[in-house]
Amino acid sequence: MGWQDVENNDAMRANSIFQIRSMSKPIVSAAILQLIEQGQLALSDPVARYIPAFGDMQVFINPADPDNSPLRAPTRAMTIEDLLLNMGGLSHRLGPLYTSRQVRSRADTLEQLVAKVAAVPLVADPGTQWVYSISATVLGRIVEIVSGRRFDDYLRTEILQPLSMPDTDFHVPGDKINRLAHPYQVVQDELMLRPIPPMSIPITQAPPLLEGAAGLVSTVPDYLRFLQAMLNGGELDGKRILSTASVATMISNHVPAAALPISLSGSSLPALGWGYGFSVVIDETQSAYGVNNGEFGWNGSLGTFSWADPETQTIAILMMQVAPAGAWNLSALFKTLVSQALID
Repeated sequence: MGWQDVENNDAMRANSIFQIRSMSKPIVSAAILQLIEQGQLALSDPVARYIPAFGDMQVFINPADPDNSPLRAPTRAMTIEDLLLNMGGLSHRLGPLYTSRQVRSRADTLEQLVAKVAAVPLVADPGTQWVYSISATVLGRIVEIVSGRRFDDYLRTEILQPLSMPDTDFHVPGDKINRLAHPYQVVQDELMLRPIPPMSIPITQAPPLLEGAAGLVSTVPDYLRFLQAMLNGGELDGKRILSTASVATMISNHVPAAALPISLSGSSLPALGWGYGFSVVIDETQSAYGVNNGEFGWNGSLGTFSWADPETQTIAILMMQVAPAGAWNLSALFKTLVSQALID
């Protein structure tokens, strides 16, 4: 439904390519769990073992006023699991703390970005608060260091090719541009759209920054295959990317009770916990929608939404390219309609 390019009435296709933004995170987490299965990483490993600059990080005593806050040492070292859980004390890539310090640039390499991240103090002690953050991008650098391969090459050979996800990448190449869905900004929440200007390095160019937190493009068929592999316990069409045990940990909540409820953009999410890259429904009674405990998934800031429900064995994906992502309440309506459509 709809248009890839509104101005030219270019209709959306079944294999249109979208910037999936934060729906990149679960794919990065799967790569980390692969390395853990191989014995090359452990959840409890300090991040500083792989990126030494993280061993010197400090914590803001008053994170609400970082420009004037004194600093102190963290109560413990940041671990790989902290990054998977958004509990490392890091900040969001587009939050004021990082933007004021020009931390994130698509012109930087992963190595350059993590050096900038490590130079900014933490907003909380590792393991104490859930803060939606740039963690997955740091994890991408750890994949590079541990595997000895570029992050995009690792994802391609170890996850995307085995699962037959040919349109998932960090940019849209020239021969696929005719399938690229254009992003739009909603004008004052009216039925009016304004094209969002291209990024400094457009999504049609290979960026130096292979951004695990928000950098991938994909299609509905590709992402469906990824979620189906997760729902199957790590396997699809005879190709296994993770063990059943690893997937079970990935789609389970690991945020301690003291750090719940998690919140996003100031809004509490009492129905949700967080696994390794996925949100997880932990209290279905707290949801405004028809969900089941154990449902897992995540969304993207340009209007991409996805979830999988082990109880009903269903997967749902909605992909738009619109900001804000919840414009016109379409995502909520979609989730409600999917729930109502399920039959025994």
